[in-house]
Amino acid sequence: MRLFIAIELSPAVRRELTGMLKAVRERSCGGRFVPPESLHVTMRFLGDTDDLTGAVEAMRRAVRGIRPFALAPEKYGFIDGREGGRRTAVVFMRGDDEILVLRETLEAALADRGFIADRKRFRPHVTMGRSVEQDEIAAAELASVTFASSMTVMGLTLFESTREKGRPVYLPLHREEF
Repeated sequence: MRLFIAIELSPAVRRELTGMLKAVRERSCGGRFVPPESLHVTMRFLGDTDDLTGAVEAMRRAVRGIRPFALAPEKYGFIDGREGGRRTAVVFMRGDDEILVLRETLEAALADRGFIADRKRFRPHVTMGRSVEQDEIAAAELASVTFASSMTVMGLTLFESTREKGRPVYLPLHREEF
């Protein structure tokens, strides 16, 4: 199974980011865009594994002592990109330090259960699309968009990523609340 642990979006944040996704798609000349129902904040990609028990136990351990925290869309931008090249379009998310503590405790709990460490810098975001091509004017216009929604994060969800009719589908397998 291809698994990942994520924060599900509130209806208000999902609505606002769905509007942003539409704007990104309209101002792009190429890319693979995320379906609105699949928008989320990935806390940790686990990859191909059958260790559901280990993932769930790590989630349980990671949320101990975590309190609910605010999270909000902050700014449109890119990751893993090059200037003028194909890149991943994202909306970066703003939260308090609790999300960083959660990420650290999740990473430690997963490592204790034998999952390979993720050494990449963690910067909370919602992916809009991959291999997105935009000119500088479109990218600048999208980067100037301001967001009004916010949410309170109350837990994590373990998802399985599958494909149906060539499209990714994310199936929730387990939820762990704070």
